Amino acid sequence: MSDLSSFLSMGPAGLGPRVEALVREHLALWHGAAALPPPPRRTYARREKRAAERELSALVAALSSPRTRAEFLDGAPDPARLESLAASLRPGFKRLLALVDLPLEAVYDARFIDTTRRFLQAARDFDPDLPLAAAYQALRNVWIMNSLQFDLGLPVGHNDAVFAYSMIYPYLDNVLDDAAMPESAKLGFVGRLRDRLEGAAPAASSPAEERLAALVRLIERRFPRPAFPGVYRALLAIYNAQVRSLLQQRPGGAATAGDVLALSLEKGGASVLADGYLVAGALGAADEDFCFGFGTVLQLADDLQDLAEDARQGHRTLFSAAAGDGRPDDLVLRLESYLGAVLDRAREGASPSRRALCDAIGGGLALMFRESVGKRPRGFSRSFVRRARRSFPVRFSYLKKLRRKLGGTLPPGRDRLSDLDPGLVALMAVSTRAFSLD
Repeated sequence: MSDLSSFLSMGPAGLGPRVEALVREHLALWHGAAALPPPPRRTYARREKRAAERELSALVAALSSPRTRAEFLDGAPDPARLESLAASLRPGFKRLLALVDLPLEAVYDARFIDTTRRFLQAARDFDPDLPLAAAYQALRNVWIMNSLQFDLGLPVGHNDAVFAYSMIYPYLDNVLDDAAMPESAKLGFVGRLRDRLEGAAPAASSPAEERLAALVRLIERRFPRPAFPGVYRALLAIYNAQVRSLLQQRPGGAATAGDVLALSLEKGGASVLADGYLVAGALGAADEDFCFGFGTVLQLADDLQDLAEDARQGHRTLFSAAAGDGRPDDLVLRLESYLGAVLDRAREGASPSRRALCDAIGGGLALMFRESVGKRPRGFSRSFVRRARRSFPVRFSYLKKLRRKLGGTLPPGRDRLSDLDPGLVALMAVSTRAFSLD
């Protein structure tokens, strides 16, 4: 078995110490967060849940009607029809947000739907065979980068850097997750990616590597290396975090909960730190802090959502390890307190746009935490599940049925971007992902 530590890059020396300091600061925030139930943000009566369910069902029905599905699969709807459909969904979406008290409208407007559509169109042009699931994986990062554009007072929209960095994720993950690929081939892939991020131009050995090389070149055109060194230090910082994460999953890797937590904070924080650099080209200390903290809560929220799958595959995260030792109720409570601490810190002296984004992040992730508990109720105590149920705006049983319905939207064999219309995929993504209906 090869030593993965030899694949770490020495390139991000200028940003490495900063990342280490940010990890220490956020470890202190985590350990200072109380594992006590914070006051509920809101509880929902039965009639309120029913009202929210009616609005959500109406949105899904509009997006899955026979006419819409036909246009969705044909890939060529009338533009006027698409605009009409979007306009018809807006009032219901606004009513739904009001019912669930989710403050998204101050941040997420029509620009986000437009950049979603443009990203999907660009992704289809770049790789028509890209699976829709991989496109959604990339799209999640597009939305984070669009949020940072809003936060930093930059135009919210599609550009080559947003596209390229977001598209790296599915190609890299597909290689690393390919059980049929020998480890030696994966290590060669990882080493050549490091060389490419450091500025070399190694020969690509596969179509996936050729695409990654093309994506790095897009970033280099938008941010020339001599003028924007921070961009490449940030890319190498997240690369190193990914390599250390792979080391963690190996036998004999990180064994303690503290090691696992530190690596999770580094991986999540460095990822959104790179988002910030690829949005702005350079960041000040306060913006680095915000991006890093934002990334840590997203990473931990993902680990909570993926608890069952990580435990099944033997992937060690803070939550999958806790699931093996007992019920992780206390960890979720600590995560809620940690989220509050990160957002309180970000709000100090913040601009109105950052405060609005903090409100959206806080409301959205609080719902995500409760939805994660509802998805796997047997992993938590009964009282904890009751708490989550009371403060979630629809019934978990309803959400389970709705997720099954959405799972049957596409017929077998029609799951590539070339099969679908980007505009309708964008509407489906924005409308359904608001409730994590994956």
